[in-house]
Amino acid sequence: MNFLEINNVSHDAGKYFIPSLSVKNIGVWREYKNQFVMSEIKKNLNKYCYDTRHYSSKVQIIMREKYGWKLHKKENMKIWICGYQNHSLNDIFDTISSYIVKGVNRNDILKWIKNIEGHFSMIVEVDDWVVALVDKICSYPIFTYTRDNDIYISNHAPILKEKCGLEKSDYNSMAILEIAMSGFTIGNKTLYHNLDRLKGGEFLLSCKGSFSKESYYTYSPYGSNFKTKDQLKKQFTDVCMKVLIDLRNSANGRQIVIPLSAGNDSRLIASGLKKLGVKNVICFSYGRKGNFETPISKLIADKLGYQWIYLSDNMRDKYNFFRSDVYLNYVAEFESYGSIPNVQEVYEISLLKKSAAIDDDAVIVNGNSGDFISGGHVIAMVNAKNTAHSIDDIDWNKFLDKHYSLWRDLRVQGNDDCIVSELKNMIPISFVDTANLRGGQYGIMENLECVGRQSRLVIGQQRAYDYFGYEWRLPLWSDKMLNFWENVPYKYKVDQSLYIEVLRETNWGDVWLDIKVNDKKIKPYILRSIRMLLKILFIPLGRLKWHRFEKNVFEYFMHPSYALTVESYFKILFDYRSYRNTNSWLALKMLKNNDIDKNLKIKK
Repeated sequence: MNFLEINNVSHDAGKYFIPSLSVKNIGVWREYKNQFVMSEIKKNLNKYCYDTRHYSSKVQIIMREKYGWKLHKKENMKIWICGYQNHSLNDIFDTISSYIVKGVNRNDILKWIKNIEGHFSMIVEVDDWVVALVDKICSYPIFTYTRDNDIYISNHAPILKEKCGLEKSDYNSMAILEIAMSGFTIGNKTLYHNLDRLKGGEFLLSCKGSFSKESYYTYSPYGSNFKTKDQLKKQFTDVCMKVLIDLRNSANGRQIVIPLSAGNDSRLIASGLKKLGVKNVICFSYGRKGNFETPISKLIADKLGYQWIYLSDNMRDKYNFFRSDVYLNYVAEFESYGSIPNVQEVYEISLLKKSAAIDDDAVIVNGNSGDFISGGHVIAMVNAKNTAHSIDDIDWNKFLDKHYSLWRDLRVQGNDDCIVSELKNMIPISFVDTANLRGGQYGIMENLECVGRQSRLVIGQQRAYDYFGYEWRLPLWSDKMLNFWENVPYKYKVDQSLYIEVLRETNWGDVWLDIKVNDKKIKPYILRSIRMLLKILFIPLGRLKWHRFEKNVFEYFMHPSYALTVESYFKILFDYRSYRNTNSWLALKMLKNNDIDKNLKIKK
């Protein structure tokens, strides 16, 4: 402790250990070739290490009171808060006041944080201490930048970039690769070194010149619940009811607006609200004319007796929207330098806003992310036997195929190894046992997807609602849902078996047995006919060449909501790098906006 000058009693202060220099070498260990050795060192030496990286003498909070963020003051206390949670503002002030009286205690703060439920972010500032925290899925991002002995905190990454004078020389090459391959970074990273984003379930505590950052929650899908399937089904039904009652109470009579698809998740919310007798509900669907989602959505809404709105996506109008000031400002306002913008429903919500089809104080509720949390991604990730005994036994290729394949030409061994190394470093220590992997490889992969793609990218859909001034709720991501699904055994998650059985057996609103789920059909029929004719002609050339041809030529017009219009048709038509989906092009655009070319080279 003396050597590290933590007690301020070192007789040779600054001679052996200089924090301002040491902090610049954070991450050097990542350059060591054998990262498994590094992970073992980290695992075994962690309990002996004092985290000298988390050292600060000064905290600066730079915030925007915008998009739901509000500043509240009382005496010497300041609270920045956004979103919704189960504690009133007065309760929060009272709790903080008690901490002031008896002194700041990390354990007390941790206990308080763990009792907060909802989707929110919060920054508390009192005299010489600061607490910054995000919810379990990082619904509203908080960014930090560390330099020498200072830490800067903000809800807007570009503010920190400008304030701290970050330039191209500060780029993180690993972050560039991660964004290009997946659309988001791993861990806390952004494009810039030392500019970080709090992970879901993470908080920062600064007190009297030093600060620490740690997790208060880790999604742990061990499947340790030993209840029978019937018991689990009843429990899930009860959880659904409680979550939807919370939603009803939270809306407090305001209009609930549901983007209703042809799938399970939004249908669960709509039918559950009908079961509860909630009347002030509007459903809407969108996409090009003839898309498979629209007629199913209408059937569901009609049967439930809810008003239904159809927003027709026109290819030219959507193309123009993606080049409009409204959209470009949306991208700039929510730039995180750690993930691509989520463009789902931005155009459609703008239409709703413009037409005044929904109330100004409406609460928008989508189905994120029922498919993931109920096991919809498990079967694509793991082998049926789930036999991995160590992190080196994990079939990482399946995980990379699903989450790190935006561009096929980037899937080379060197890039894959870099990504896997970073992913291994993200595995919670509690998941790894010397004899086996706690929860198996599917548990590790669900954890990595939760803290990665889901909280970094998928949750970004809520920014469209924030942008146009609407509140939102995520009932399928609630604490109750997280607690339930992380304890459901693997065998009941495969193919979402338990989830789907409960939905069909309860049959809320009578919309589960006779109305098909995701009944995909290619329309218009003329396009369908041309496609089939060309497919026959491609038989001698092989399936792979057909799929590439089909993707380049037809997908632009076949996409249910014309999302590919974020890019020009000719770029997609002549693509030779094998793009995966819309996110592939959004990743390129994000990098280009930051002067990084398609070869991941920084422009001078």
